[in-house]
Amino acid sequence: MRIRDRVLASAIVVVAALFVYRAAVSAYFFDDDFQWLVGTWAFRPAQLLDFSHMSHFYRPVIDLYFAAATPLFGGSPALFHLFNVGLHAANGLLLMALAFEISGSAAYAFLTALFFVVQPADVDAIAWVSALAEAVGAFFGCLALLWFLRFRRSGKSIWHALSVAAFFFALLAHESSVMFLPLALLAGWAVRGAHPTPGARTQTWTATLRPYAPYAILLIAYLAIDLSINSRNYLVAGGHYGIGGHVVTNALEYIVALYVGRHDVANYLLIAGGLTVLLLRGNRRVVFATAWLLLALLPFVFFRWSNTSRYEYLPAMGFSMLVAEGVMQLDRLLASRLPRAPRVAVLALVATAIAGRFALFAASNARGFAGRTEDYRREITLFKQVHKDLPSHSRVPLDPRLSARHQYQFLNALVQWEYRDPTIELIPDQPDR
Repeated sequence: MRIRDRVLASAIVVVAALFVYRAAVSAYFFDDDFQWLVGTWAFRPAQLLDFSHMSHFYRPVIDLYFAAATPLFGGSPALFHLFNVGLHAANGLLLMALAFEISGSAAYAFLTALFFVVQPADVDAIAWVSALAEAVGAFFGCLALLWFLRFRRSGKSIWHALSVAAFFFALLAHESSVMFLPLALLAGWAVRGAHPTPGARTQTWTATLRPYAPYAILLIAYLAIDLSINSRNYLVAGGHYGIGGHVVTNALEYIVALYVGRHDVANYLLIAGGLTVLLLRGNRRVVFATAWLLLALLPFVFFRWSNTSRYEYLPAMGFSMLVAEGVMQLDRLLASRLPRAPRVAVLALVATAIAGRFALFAASNARGFAGRTEDYRREITLFKQVHKDLPSHSRVPLDPRLSARHQYQFLNALVQWEYRDPTIELIPDQPDR
């Protein structure tokens, strides 16, 4: 890809991401955001190693991010949202580089990135401040894959070292990043022959698998810590996460959401049949993208509650590769039937229609999310009008009308955050206390 074309493609991807999520920049904080913000006041780096007292998730990269960003951004919701949207755009560029490394096709890489940044199903991962763990994990995971493929192509150990380091940070950002090890194996298989490594044909299986050993060691060490912590997680202890018929239903629902289809039997059968054909008849690039989609969904389909849009972030990357592959297949079908100029025009029209449809839904979802955050802004405005300035250690009865709409822990953290005082406490359902 020429430098001018690369710059133009990158600019389109970035502008598309910013345009689609422009409404999120004006949004307020939402739900867990307030607990993350308040929690930074008591944050100590040593707590990242206090495994025995952890009972939720182990995401030290996200802990460090909030500890640094909260004072750096001055508590500005706009700056937090801008960071999320900027991270999403950066992930689009990384995915474009990765798709090009795998395929060698500039058009395929550009379409993959474009379809990803306007994907409507994963709105929470971009528009919700505290839901950025998926996007951060994707950032480091894509770097790990990109640098691993460059190591395979060049044989330079520096790329291997950088890839292993990126994989390490991906694991420390989100549990779903475990999928990047099997994806690294599949990526190596997918590009085999396209970028042959000197002496690769005579390598034994041991020599072939040796580069993956550092990733496996890191993964084993990480799982030893993470599984211990998650065994105390209320999701596991309360039976909210487990095996059952909901696994298949959740997977189908997630995939339908990616293309904004109908949630009916016809679409479910189409998905099941389509995935089977792609895995059995697709080329290596298609199989890799399909496997990415399914592996990225795997950690989340075991939840027993309704699907969550932030979990669509990594699956959307594999799905975008498949959509781009479909456009490229159309190009191959038209190659023998149309001259280049009309063929390019047809492909541009098709790609614009797909990206435009996704962008309309994504922009609407971003506006919807921003609208939900305004409820908290209105609540705290009314609260301040009623209670004015509150001294430290104040204990204020919680208005039942508020608790009916929002969970107590979010409202309590909201008040503490807006008053910049962790000693203020709301008293739930005990007005006479």
